[in-house]
Amino acid sequence: MFAEVVLAKASKFTDKIYHYSIPAELQPQVGHKVLVPFGKRKEEGYVVGFVEKADVPDVKEIYEIIGEQPLFNEKQAGLVKWMAEYYCAFLGTALKLILPSPANTKTLPPLPKGEGGNVKGERVRVLTPDQQKVLEKITKAIETKQSEVFLLHGITGSGKTEVYLQAAAKVLGMGRSALILVPEISLAPQIVERFKDRFGDIVAVLHSDLTLKQRREAGQRIKNGEARIVVGTRLSIFAPIDNLGLIVVDEEFETTYKSEQSPRYHAREAAIQLAKLHHAVVVLGTATPSIESYYKAKTGEYQLLVLPERIDNRPLPPVEIVDMRQDKSYLLSAKLREELYDTLSKGEQAILFINRLGYFTFLICQDCGQTIQCPRCAVSLNYDTSKKLLRCTHCGFSCEAKIICSNCRGSNIKFIGTGTQRIEKETADVFPQAKILRWDRDATAKRGSHDVFFAAFAEGKANVLIGTQMVTKGLDVANVTLIGVISADTALKIPDFRAAERTFQLLTQVAGRAGRHHLPGKVIIQTYDPANYAIKAAVTQNYEAFYEKEIQERRELGYPPFSKLINLILSGKDDSDTFKIASDLKGVLSRNVQGQILGPAPAAVAKVRGKWRYHILLKGQDIDEMRRKTLEAVEKVFSPREVKIVVDIDPI
Repeated sequence: MFAEVVLAKASKFTDKIYHYSIPAELQPQVGHKVLVPFGKRKEEGYVVGFVEKADVPDVKEIYEIIGEQPLFNEKQAGLVKWMAEYYCAFLGTALKLILPSPANTKTLPPLPKGEGGNVKGERVRVLTPDQQKVLEKITKAIETKQSEVFLLHGITGSGKTEVYLQAAAKVLGMGRSALILVPEISLAPQIVERFKDRFGDIVAVLHSDLTLKQRREAGQRIKNGEARIVVGTRLSIFAPIDNLGLIVVDEEFETTYKSEQSPRYHAREAAIQLAKLHHAVVVLGTATPSIESYYKAKTGEYQLLVLPERIDNRPLPPVEIVDMRQDKSYLLSAKLREELYDTLSKGEQAILFINRLGYFTFLICQDCGQTIQCPRCAVSLNYDTSKKLLRCTHCGFSCEAKIICSNCRGSNIKFIGTGTQRIEKETADVFPQAKILRWDRDATAKRGSHDVFFAAFAEGKANVLIGTQMVTKGLDVANVTLIGVISADTALKIPDFRAAERTFQLLTQVAGRAGRHHLPGKVIIQTYDPANYAIKAAVTQNYEAFYEKEIQERRELGYPPFSKLINLILSGKDDSDTFKIASDLKGVLSRNVQGQILGPAPAAVAKVRGKWRYHILLKGQDIDEMRRKTLEAVEKVFSPREVKIVVDIDPI
């Protein structure tokens, strides 16, 4: 046997797998750090696998093994190798995702593993007939160790989490482990609480809001087998879990499952690949499946499971549209004010959703019409009323609100638009008795604040929650009876073929936060485009109607699921140089790649942190061939160090 070794300090030219022979006195395992000869030097590397045949005739021997314990396991290595190849990433970069931090190289002695399903003894809820049917199909696949993918399409409040809990209990009873993925940190507190109540201390939590020490401790508990259920965001896919039996991807449609840094992986696809390595079952759960996942379920690649009713047959909240073309006086329409007054009078809670930060969302010079933008990014500045500053949400630039127009040097600047802070002020002005909590990226910048905000609202310390996308998902508070969507049109105006899909998903998800328990709910959606099919389908929460309309448009335009996409993003300090290299790259691609090539065109945000951005979009059927030809084209085009080229496979 020969060891597959990846160098610890690989460059662009040495980032590959090298084969080394194994001396009789050494017994390396996958995950061991080793010292190997490389040219005339000695280099450190990591063993990522073994092969029976080397790819070169003269194979050098490993010098020694560094450290007693492997730093990662065979399944982790398999995931990383797949990820680097599929997403066109450097192996060394992908490998860092599974390497423990230097302070975590010391291994504790094995700890006793928890047995059985209900360690803490929380009452297991009686399943509805629909839940029971779903669970039976999942457990059958778990018992036979089939690497099966289920799409669990359950309307909001239909009890998907209870299915996850009982499926996890099944794998625990078989001596296996479970991984529960959530899309955002803001969703972690509630689902963690449910799993800890049911399973106790064998639950570990992993997400980016933890300190390094907390992440090291969680990783060690997982590696030693003390924690056999892992709940976390996309980074938990790389945890050192042994003998996985179940992976749940909750709200599988969420864009936050896609990494914006290399390797630009999607956690849903990585979860499916990891499950194949473990012979585990994957459950993709949501009320609003991605078009691609639902298409795969319809065509038989995934198994479709359905939960069509809420628990105890609770009705979905009635949804009312307010046409803001007819109600222009305030940010909160007369109807929303009326319903909010009624809700607060009864001692109940409300959520107001708007997909914008800040107070005003852009500024314009009334003398010449120029929009006031960030000097480093091609985006408008937001006004933060709490700090009396103008801020850029992309690069962090900030300045005082007293500004001069860069175009005409005038000072007649008008603040326009609506953000969470402005909604907060209007709500406070109209309802001075309201206890308001604003839950957005600005308010939750401090580590641990998500848990604090959720607890405060769940305990009734606030009766009006105002927030951005994080309030649309997973929030389950019994006293919430009113949802107000301030502007349903925001996501529709983004230049993206998924704009209608995201709008439908957002509206359906936020509407599902109301009336989830004993109290009936109501939803008010304010819009300037009430006839849009995504908004109309969200009003009735009719996913099938939306899917049929959307899949027809995707088919006609040749977008996923009817094609695969690769997005090439070029960025550089000089606009003309960056565009020229993008044009040269387009020329090479046109001669070599089968499929449609769009661009180069300015990116949606054409300038970020002082760098101009262009992108080229490839559409085709054979993703393997597209990847290979794309990498060849990138290698052929001369690109100075000042211009960076990013290859994004399956872009979001």
